[in-house]
Amino acid sequence: MAATINTHECDVLVIGSGAGGFAAAITARKAGLDVLLTEKAPVFGGTTATSGGYIWIPCNHLMANEGLADDIDEARQYLRAHLGDEYNEKFIEAYLKNGPAMVRFFVEDMGVAFNVSHAMPDYHQAMPGARLGRSLHAAPTDADILGKELHRLRPLPRELSLFGMGVSSGSDLGHFYRFGRSVKSTLRVCALLAKYGWDKARYGRGQALVNGNALIARLARTLLDLGTPIWTFSPAVELLIDDGKVVGASVNRNGRVVQVRARRGVILASGGFAHNIERRSAIYTHSALADEHVSLTAPGNVGDGARMAEQAGGYVDAKVSNAGAWMPISKVPRPDGSWGGIIHSVNQGKPGMIAVLRNGLRFVDESISYHDFVETLIKHEAAGRPAGAFLICDAQAFSTYGLGYAKPFLPLRDLLRKGYLLRADSIEALAEKMGADPQVLKTTISNYNEHARRGEDPEFGKGKDAYGHYLGDAGNSYNPNVAPLDKAPYYAVWMYAGDIGNFAGIRTDEHARALRPDGSVVTGLFAVGNDMASVFRGRYPGGGSLIGPAMTFGYTAARCLIEGSKD
Repeated sequence: MAATINTHECDVLVIGSGAGGFAAAITARKAGLDVLLTEKAPVFGGTTATSGGYIWIPCNHLMANEGLADDIDEARQYLRAHLGDEYNEKFIEAYLKNGPAMVRFFVEDMGVAFNVSHAMPDYHQAMPGARLGRSLHAAPTDADILGKELHRLRPLPRELSLFGMGVSSGSDLGHFYRFGRSVKSTLRVCALLAKYGWDKARYGRGQALVNGNALIARLARTLLDLGTPIWTFSPAVELLIDDGKVVGASVNRNGRVVQVRARRGVILASGGFAHNIERRSAIYTHSALADEHVSLTAPGNVGDGARMAEQAGGYVDAKVSNAGAWMPISKVPRPDGSWGGIIHSVNQGKPGMIAVLRNGLRFVDESISYHDFVETLIKHEAAGRPAGAFLICDAQAFSTYGLGYAKPFLPLRDLLRKGYLLRADSIEALAEKMGADPQVLKTTISNYNEHARRGEDPEFGKGKDAYGHYLGDAGNSYNPNVAPLDKAPYYAVWMYAGDIGNFAGIRTDEHARALRPDGSVVTGLFAVGNDMASVFRGRYPGGGSLIGPAMTFGYTAARCLIEGSKD
């Protein structure tokens, strides 16, 4: 007797539950299509759920509503200057058209709330067409928005929270940095901690969702309210192909294979390949083996989408300026012997901090964007293996900002004992612990301090850029990004060249349809998010340059399926 084959039929199958997948599923379902969203992990949200929750969308209507109206020609000018020869007019025009339409759809039709980040500048303010306000931030929400589905929301790792509490990457983060120095900020932090403590005692977890957690909670609620199933713990195994057309996929749902037949198409949104050591090592230009590179993408992002696209005739386009969306990341030891990663984007450019290579020499303006910081690092001849750098500060800076996971108000003993944090009473002694030449490091810091006391950095120009000022400290008496390191003890943390996503990915057209190497369309197959080769081709124009395209092309792919085939 033949075995029974389990089947499920729908119009659209979306594989992956980050912002790109949810955007595609919601758009298609709102238009009346029958949609299924699958996710390999037991929880939904992917990398988006633990991100800052920003989307970079020029010319969005929320900017205009708050007096920050954008100009599409300026947006084009900025992207041309930023992308150079990698500027693809068709893709950029699709992005500049569909991005604002996507925002309007989710805000006005679906009730998903975003706040305009008035003070956040584009990451390259010296380029023509740069401006403020193109980054939108997911509005905070309460955990009860998900009700009984809350347990399926991907939680924040301990390294990206404070005592388990999410901290908004908007104004609240600034309040934490000003804690004890500003009455207003101190009161705000105390109120946040008190609410978290009450929620923890009453519900067993914090109830205030912020950043990417808030964005995914809002998107999931929207999709669930539309009556769309979300299959978690259900990895897609392989695509179903009929006469060259993708017609669905085999999905392992809780250990049982189900053939999902998708009448209109399949959208890959599985999160990219950053945890696939073999694939990333072949594509990244720096050392990227298991102990050499750190990715903060969701742990299941091992290239499922790329593998399935290749099965159908598609391919991964690695001819981009940067294959990854780079981030300096340190490995924080955990009590059980494992480790978790923490980003250094918010403190790398603070005054009283400098970055040095293993040789004890500076190599960069530390206040540039995290992506550019790591790009500069991995291109440096002294980057080493694994590629990385030390972030160093003095006692004054440490007491004000902390250093990575190490905070002045938390016990440091375990972090010191396990070697995460290095501390010494002199620069020479710190150099010994770092493995650097003591005289080289002493000279580096001495030369830096000479100019820092005047708020200057003639070697790398730190402290002159609007983006650097944004993440610096406007209250610092020297410069928002510059202060001397002259108060012992001194501290250092090792940062790896890491990533928060991929820019290399499945090659698509401007409708997000997967392409073959000869340029023909793989009928029925789309790719969005980290699965898709980025519209920005390895560049990072502003805050939300991963989630912005993910949602825009998720929306675009769904509109293509709704409207029918394109020429």
